[in-house]
Amino acid sequence: MKLTVDRERAAQVVLRLQDAFTHREGLLEVLDDLVENQIPNGVEPLSRSHALFLFYIVSNDHGVKSSNLYSRAKGLFQTRPELFEPTTILEVFSGPDDPNLVESTGLALGTRYPKETAKSWYLNSIRLQELFAGDPRNLFCSSNDASKLYREIAAFRGYGPKTGGMLLRAIVGLEFVRVVGLENVLIPVDIHDSRISFFTEIVHANSGENDTEPNYYSYVRDIQRVLLDACNVSGLSWIDVDRALWLIGSRGCVKQQCLLCPLKNLCKVGQEVIKKKLTASTGQHMLFEMDY
Repeated sequence: MKLTVDRERAAQVVLRLQDAFTHREGLLEVLDDLVENQIPNGVEPLSRSHALFLFYIVSNDHGVKSSNLYSRAKGLFQTRPELFEPTTILEVFSGPDDPNLVESTGLALGTRYPKETAKSWYLNSIRLQELFAGDPRNLFCSSNDASKLYREIAAFRGYGPKTGGMLLRAIVGLEFVRVVGLENVLIPVDIHDSRISFFTEIVHANSGENDTEPNYYSYVRDIQRVLLDACNVSGLSWIDVDRALWLIGSRGCVKQQCLLCPLKNLCKVGQEVIKKKLTASTGQHMLFEMDY
């Protein structure tokens, strides 16, 4: 289906997101769920251990509820910190298909594809050890050019457009490194961000069909460019815009918390949900008064 883009609307939405995130409005008041705030107890921020935790976990942040993954990952780090040491991984396990590695990583974390998790864990350990002396901070600081750094991250297994961008967002936001050229790196959009872009009428799919729901996932790559262009035109870094979209998608849209959403006045679906809730609430109030 052909995609029509309302660029004025897109600029309006990203500016609203930036302002709402800056002022911690509604769904964006609490930031605990963000990957940037995931650190095991007792680990020093920006330390090698912190970097290792992020490196191994973010590549698996797909196909599973992030908050559950993060919780299990922090528990795993506390009980078996050696699993986050590349040299130990390569010494203890026989290879990427070792059943014990599958059990220790993928099954322990509850990922969708435990065997793939184990394979990435092992192969990424090899690359990290050989190219970056086993320290992700060397990877994180391997370039001050955002595009080059993104390509280094994407060379590791499991780091695609979404997870690669998430790790870049985290290491830049946490100030492991300062970069230039972030405006040249696509925003790590997922299906939730794609859906939000349709709901807020940034984009429309011209299908020629009547009221067919778009395949939101199929538009992810297009919407990456749309949102990046909107941020660039508005003079915004996409870091906080992406954080806001992630929080809204994972909290608001999933649970229909539209009243708390900073995009509620720009979202056609949100307006419909709010109207139904208010109508239901008014009806219940009237019934209460009649009973009284």
